[in-house]
Amino acid sequence: MKLKSMKRLLILLFMTVLLGGCATEVATSSRRYVWPRPPDQPKIEWLKSYYSAESFPKSSFSQFMEVVFGSSEAQPFERPIDIKSNDKGLVFITDTIADGIFVYDMNNLHVTFWRKGTDPEKSMAITPYFLSMDASENIYAVGLGSRFIYVLDRNGTLIKRISYDAKVKTPAGILVDSASGRIYLVDTGDSKVAVFDLSGNFLFDFGKPGEKAGEFNRPSPICMNGKGEIIIGDTMNARVQIFDKNGKFLRKFGERGDGDANFQILKGVATDSDNNIYVTDGKANQIKIFNDQGQFLMRLGSAYSVTSNLKEAPGGLLLPQGIHIDSSDNIYVVDQANLRFQIFKYLKNEAVKK
Repeated sequence: MKLKSMKRLLILLFMTVLLGGCATEVATSSRRYVWPRPPDQPKIEWLKSYYSAESFPKSSFSQFMEVVFGSSEAQPFERPIDIKSNDKGLVFITDTIADGIFVYDMNNLHVTFWRKGTDPEKSMAITPYFLSMDASENIYAVGLGSRFIYVLDRNGTLIKRISYDAKVKTPAGILVDSASGRIYLVDTGDSKVAVFDLSGNFLFDFGKPGEKAGEFNRPSPICMNGKGEIIIGDTMNARVQIFDKNGKFLRKFGERGDGDANFQILKGVATDSDNNIYVTDGKANQIKIFNDQGQFLMRLGSAYSVTSNLKEAPGGLLLPQGIHIDSSDNIYVVDQANLRFQIFKYLKNEAVKK
């Protein structure tokens, strides 16, 4: 009798959770958050924020299992820094306090965590800061604890290490260009960019400390646009500089200030399918968008603390860091002090152009 009663109770619990889950789905808000605000034509749309595995919708079965057995606490972000996507539903986020890389699987709705290893011959034995990815979806990570670039497959297994010792003082942003077979590693300590082939052979470097065109003051973020141009955030010079693949200076834009086209502390750079340049400003708590020639187009975001106000606040930012834009124009932004990342969408059909 006790067994039959337990079965009836479990069935009742399952049906209760199932119906409750259905009711929750029906009540989902359909409000859109876009920039610029109406009546202007929207160019950017907010999609969702992610704080942990709890940000994924739960199936009725998952809810049932939590009712019966209890829920396990999802690991939150502690200090997220950089972000990349493989265009196939995997999003990778470095976290320097958690000491590893979070992997968000958008297709299967779960999160895994690649923790810093202890054996440098078998695992990622660094505190990862910056990421890039090659055409085979291998992850290239640099950070603190070892003077190597760690190359991992999409499951986190170590493929190889690439030494940058004696060529780079303090690594920052990294860019892998599979088409040319090159790795560009920003050296924020020596204010230059070192270039290696995919086997780790040093090829050349470009840039030096200074304020003139082609010179840097503690550069950090780096990306490549659709034309193969190298875009670098020249952080302490408060500007963006653009080079060809061989390090030849092409153009620059930006200066320090609090105006729309000015920068305070550059943290990330990325480009969309129209080669517009997106810059995260950690101090201004904004994302600023320019065309490929450096003409200011628009900005989004403002200072907002989710932990203080306990509201979602789409587009609200507090110390934004890394930014990445995938081939479908989804925009991934690390919202560091809010302990989350946000996803936006570039509305290409209403392109951000002048």
